[in-house]
Amino acid sequence: MPYEILTSDEIYDIHLATLEVLESVGVKVLEEKALKKLAEVGANVDFKDRIAKIPEYIVNEAVKKAPSTFNLYGRAKSVLRLGGKKVYFASQGTSTYVLDLETGKRRYATLKDVALLTRLADSLENIHHVSEIVSPTDVPVSVAHAYSLVERFKNTKKPTDGYNYGELPAMDCIRIASVVAGGEDELRKKPMMIGFYNPLSPLTHSKDTLEGLRVFGKYGQPVIIAPEAQAGMTAPVTLAGLLVQQNAEILSGLVIAEMFNPGAPVLYGTVSTISDMKTGNIALGSAETALINMATAQLARYYRIPSRGTGGVTDSKIPDIQAGIEQSITLLMAAAAGINFIYYAAGSLESTKTASYEQLLISNDICGMVSRILRGIEVNDETLAVDVIRDVGPGGMYIANRHTLEHFKKEHFIPKIINRETREIWERKGAKDLQEASHETVKSILKDYQPEPLDKNVEKELERIIKDIEKRACS
Repeated sequence: MPYEILTSDEIYDIHLATLEVLESVGVKVLEEKALKKLAEVGANVDFKDRIAKIPEYIVNEAVKKAPSTFNLYGRAKSVLRLGGKKVYFASQGTSTYVLDLETGKRRYATLKDVALLTRLADSLENIHHVSEIVSPTDVPVSVAHAYSLVERFKNTKKPTDGYNYGELPAMDCIRIASVVAGGEDELRKKPMMIGFYNPLSPLTHSKDTLEGLRVFGKYGQPVIIAPEAQAGMTAPVTLAGLLVQQNAEILSGLVIAEMFNPGAPVLYGTVSTISDMKTGNIALGSAETALINMATAQLARYYRIPSRGTGGVTDSKIPDIQAGIEQSITLLMAAAAGINFIYYAAGSLESTKTASYEQLLISNDICGMVSRILRGIEVNDETLAVDVIRDVGPGGMYIANRHTLEHFKKEHFIPKIINRETREIWERKGAKDLQEASHETVKSILKDYQPEPLDKNVEKELERIIKDIEKRACS
């Protein structure tokens, strides 16, 4: 049973307050097609100020149309069933910077980093979705989305992100994914990309995101509607007030998604947190981030829509003790609350602005520990082990018992990088701290691990699409 922080009455109060905001305050919609469509379905639209006031019945209809569960596919039979009680971990996404694997210094990310980080994440068993971990800065902005997506398809069999900011880039991603999927019809049947729709807090929907929302909805690719509100800056300073505004932004986005493409798969999401009042900076590693995620999970269940949260995040600049504390707390609480799809779960630093190879590996162990906690304790005749206790008896040892051999891998989480050796053995091996050990293991994985390759004909077609996009960008 997910851990719930709000009562059912408090959830309903947030719901009612949200409906009041949508009907009396409204949302700003910076795209003509969406405004006209909202007017057609019965919203009160001021075309001059681009404000749409949305009555309750329109919200209710949209919620009914949105699917409560859906699948996201990767290559090689990798499938995520989003919704219900499932909890999945996604890697860090869209960082501008990366900690260099050789120098440890922060630098701008490159296309090579996209490939290497994707390959590393593909090798890690507790990372279910390989996001666009970094955004490449060494290729033109007009084609970066296409280069990045192709590199990710080459280097992982797991589901990945799509870029849907603007109609043309969104269609580029559909073309690329369709080639990998085996055609547009196959892509619709088995969506391979997740898109992002971030309302501009407070209460604004931008033109580019609305265009991408329509394109991905038309081709059946799920989209996360996730405000990035900051309490005290772009949302009320009170967490309840932030949740009302966030809910209004999500539900109005949902209305737009479903009125253009009924049944479009959508995740109810959040990247919201507080603004640190000492510095004015975003504080994604804060305790309040965990609280917002927990409430978001409950609200998503109230509307019967799969949820996306922000866990495994930290404000630390390097993989250190602060990173471990903040990542563990935000990840565990989001997972315990029942967030279905936890973004930024692995590899994130500096409020998601920076990605780290070493932190990606460390986070994989944190994700594994959290997954083990979520499974709980299985109680049955076999696990109660009365016969085993009888056989071993007082003063005996269980290590050689068949019961131990049969159950230890399932019962115990065995970490990849966390060190449980004695001090003496640890010292003999060089007394390496976690960051040093992670650095060595990452280099070893990148040297030896090879992802499942794409078909050569698929690769050639992807290269042709990239050239087409480059020509368009230059024309």
